[in-house]
Amino acid sequence: MEVRRVENKILYITPKYPMNKTYKLLVGTILLLGLNTVSLAQKADAASPFTQFYNNNCVPEATKIGLTEAEAIQICNCTVTNLKQKYSTEAFATLYAQYRNGDNTARRTLTRYGETCSQGVLDDILWQE
Repeated sequence: MEVRRVENKILYITPKYPMNKTYKLLVGTILLLGLNTVSLAQKADAASPFTQFYNNNCVPEATKIGLTEAEAIQICNCTVTNLKQKYSTEAFATLYAQYRNGDNTARRTLTRYGETCSQGVLDDILWQE
């Protein structure tokens, strides 16, 4: 509905094709279900050990050693993609738990994936210029 003021009087202009109540209810329900689905997907993704590793370890550690945030994001995207190809969520959760508990083998494994990706990404950056 459009509201206009003309000479201190309020005019209500109804739309040419008003939505009926059933249509409004249907559209509202679809939007709410869609938002709920997105919310659940984000919660599930946030709980993923891959996402936790990316957010809590990979990007912060890469920026800590002097990479720009853009470089860190590129390298970590590559690293997590390669890890997802190699490990199931459950297997990676175990590896990540070992890494957080200070296991040197787990640390070397994750570092190897990161180094492989960093070499490729940094080579691409160097050869672009």
